[in-house]
Amino acid sequence: MQGEVLLNNMVKNALSSYQHVGYRASVEYSDPHQLVGMLFNALRESLADARRQIAGADLVSKGRSIARAQKIIYGLRTTLDFKQGGELARNLDALYDYCLRLLARASCENSQDALAEVSSLIGEISDAWQLMPTRRLSARQ
Repeated sequence: MQGEVLLNNMVKNALSSYQHVGYRASVEYSDPHQLVGMLFNALRESLADARRQIAGADLVSKGRSIARAQKIIYGLRTTLDFKQGGELARNLDALYDYCLRLLARASCENSQDALAEVSSLIGEISDAWQLMPTRRLSARQ
């Protein structure tokens, strides 16, 4: 039994290392658009994790997931180019600020509703972001 547990831990560590290498490689070879897409994906995962953790009363993990989501949103805010983006960049910045306030509320009140609202808002932005390359290519043809 002890050997089985040791083997399981070794397999988990190997998988974790492999995933980390795969992630680092995808980041290294991605363009800025793809990197922002990765941030959106990670944010959506963190929000889904937090919702599950609240439902399961795992409040410590919920706190970590919400903190991760907040860090990602701060990262997304740093990608905004207010000079070129103008009103769109200002609107996204305000939306990100609103999402951060909702996440603070979700953390304090264990609010599924606040997390659902952030998930919905981020989902719309993420979906639009994913369509951008397709639209740019279509406009050129």
